[in-house]
Amino acid sequence: MSDSRRVMAHRGASGHAPENTLAAMASACELGCTWVEFDVRLSRDDVPVLIHDATLKRTAGEDLRIEDVHSEDLGGIDAGSWFDPFWRDERIPTLAQALDACLVLGLTPNIEIKADTGQGMATAAAVARTVNERWPADRPRPLVSSFSFRTLYRFRFAGGRAALALLMWQEPRRFWTLHKHLLRAEAIHVDPSLMNKRLVARARARRCRVAVYTVNDPQEGQALYEAGADTLITNWPERFLATEGFSGQPVAESAVVGG
Repeated sequence: MSDSRRVMAHRGASGHAPENTLAAMASACELGCTWVEFDVRLSRDDVPVLIHDATLKRTAGEDLRIEDVHSEDLGGIDAGSWFDPFWRDERIPTLAQALDACLVLGLTPNIEIKADTGQGMATAAAVARTVNERWPADRPRPLVSSFSFRTLYRFRFAGGRAALALLMWQEPRRFWTLHKHLLRAEAIHVDPSLMNKRLVARARARRCRVAVYTVNDPQEGQALYEAGADTLITNWPERFLATEGFSGQPVAESAVVGG
């Protein structure tokens, strides 16, 4: 049984095009991905937009915080030249634009909600509204992820129609108890250093998929698959999709959980 979630493009195919842009999503589609991950924050007028950092400095050369910029002003900001002059007309898309693009391209999104500025709760509610308004019920459900328990709870409380995934750089205390009674996530997204038999066994027992971020080396990826990873999140998806052993086939059918 094939599983298209074995490889997920990180911030779009961000090795090929500016991260968190429509161009990066199109690149992921061209490379054969069906799942794409991107980051979301709130603009000044509470519109969810795609950007990883709290400021526009790294990817747009503007010394501004995204929370201080009105969404209508983003159309005048160059979010591509930092990557390559070829992409100088690329813009910061809204979540609504990104979801529409995913529908056209046949991609299913993993929406990571950034919560480090204290706006996680408000962002979760805005993402829930946008997903419910823009994403058809007959398409595969999006995935919403965050490092913050509270942000994911807020998304669920707001009635967002998406599966949940908790991002981990260390295994939180009491996670599995909270997961059982409150979170009910369908996946955990972990740093490679967390991958071990105990973590995988716990996830399997609770029917949680295990994704590992951010993996760009095929040899490391093969080892992570063999250790039990269901999905690799990568900037360079073709390194896994086009390489023998990374064709989308699970290592074993028993390793695939969560549908």
